[in-house]
Amino acid sequence: MIRVTDPGANGLSSLSGLWAVVEAARAGAGDARSAAEGVVPSVGKALGAGLHATGFVLGYSVTFPAILAARLMPQRNAVAFGLADGGRAGLDLARSTLQRTAVQDVPALAVTTP
Repeated sequence: MIRVTDPGANGLSSLSGLWAVVEAARAGAGDARSAAEGVVPSVGKALGAGLHATGFVLGYSVTFPAILAARLMPQRNAVAFGLADGGRAGLDLARSTLQRTAVQDVPALAVTTP
């Protein structure tokens, strides 16, 4: 059994006052939880929109100058041929890197027979 020796020592006159404080804390925690649940989806949407905008700006800032330079450059010269060959080589390397399997990455062990 709980005994309160001096009910006025901490500003609470009875256990019912303490119970009211506990209930208020629980209600506040529930309100905070529901508010946080409403914030998470909006933060996710804002983050997604920011990432989309960043990707758009990066893609546009790389693609537009490259296409513009390609259109302004004469078609039959060493620079154009070099850019085309470099682009093909980069594409081939990307394809071979993405198609590599985990088995090909493991080095073969030398097996010797006695």
